[in-house]
Amino acid sequence: MAQKRILIIDDDVDFVDLNKAVLVNNGFEVETAFSAREGMDKVQFDAPDLILLDLMLEKHDTGFSFAKSIKADPRYKEIPILMISAVAGETGYDFTQDQDGYWMKTDDFVSKPVEPEELVKRINALIEKAKKG
Repeated sequence: MAQKRILIIDDDVDFVDLNKAVLVNNGFEVETAFSAREGMDKVQFDAPDLILLDLMLEKHDTGFSFAKSIKADPRYKEIPILMISAVAGETGYDFTQDQDGYWMKTDDFVSKPVEPEELVKRINALIEKAKKG
């Protein structure tokens, strides 16, 4: 079975390095991008099996715009997006997939920090769900 490819899009180098190591150690192939533009280039060049997307990139809501663009494109709309953010800690406003997913255009949402086991569990669940269509 081919390795599943994860694209991490986050401007926090430490977060990216840590979670890339976690995912590689759990059998994933990992690409990284540090901006929405770089992330979009990587999606268009070689679409991943899942996108791990930060909310606050260039602007406080860049992740929402990025997710909306991906889900609006017929070529990429089936790629699961797991949004991850420290927005609750930084702003006091928290999002949930159940209440906000319809307008966030994401498939799951988790607050930073997230335990490695929880991250891998959520990624595997999203990939499995996407496989079933």
